Amino acid sequence: MTRKLYYEDAYLKEAKAKVLEVKEDALLLDQTIFYPTGGGQPHDRGTINGVEVLDVYKDDEGNVWHVVAEPEKFKPGDEVELKLDWDYRYKLMRIHSAMHLLEHVLNVVLPEKWEPYGSGMSAEKGRLDIVYPENVNKWKQEIIETFNRLVDEGGEMRIWWEGDTRYTQIRDFEVIPCGGTHVRDIKEIGHLKKFKRSSLGKGKQRLEIWLED
Repeated sequence: MTRKLYYEDAYLKEAKAKVLEVKEDALLLDQTIFYPTGGGQPHDRGTINGVEVLDVYKDDEGNVWHVVAEPEKFKPGDEVELKLDWDYRYKLMRIHSAMHLLEHVLNVVLPEKWEPYGSGMSAEKGRLDIVYPENVNKWKQEIIETFNRLVDEGGEMRIWWEGDTRYTQIRDFEVIPCGGTHVRDIKEIGHLKKFKRSSLGKGKQRLEIWLED
């Protein structure tokens, strides 16, 4: 199974690896810093020996495959250099961490229990779909102020494994199962630049957030 260096240190920007297999346009490496698409988080971007990485995915055995623009440049046994598009990855880390913080803020601010319906993210924004009986915009300003206050206070994002399940926790807030990449301290998330609520019908609402640079 591919050694997942992004779990050992999410701040690694470069690493060396060995090509184990080339399958059509994808490379299997002995270890990688490239996060594969999963859990609502898009795959990383970057290069392998200067060749653009187009896609990263995990197979059923837990191996991470890297789809590259020029697979003919690689063969099994090659020693290669991996370089992340760090600006892109770091935006995803901040957004993903922000989504966890938003869930906590909703638990604090909303007077009734909400239920998750779906989520997603890009480097530009995060999306959380919820089931809630009232229009969340009633608490929009309180949500924004609470979020930004907690960011200013800061706090560690703890990450640990229990068996095959990976957990994250901000400070002493809720424990959330999650396989994504996160910042070390929520101060790195930055303030909310924009919060938008839209209706999905039948009590379902979409909450979208954008972060300041």
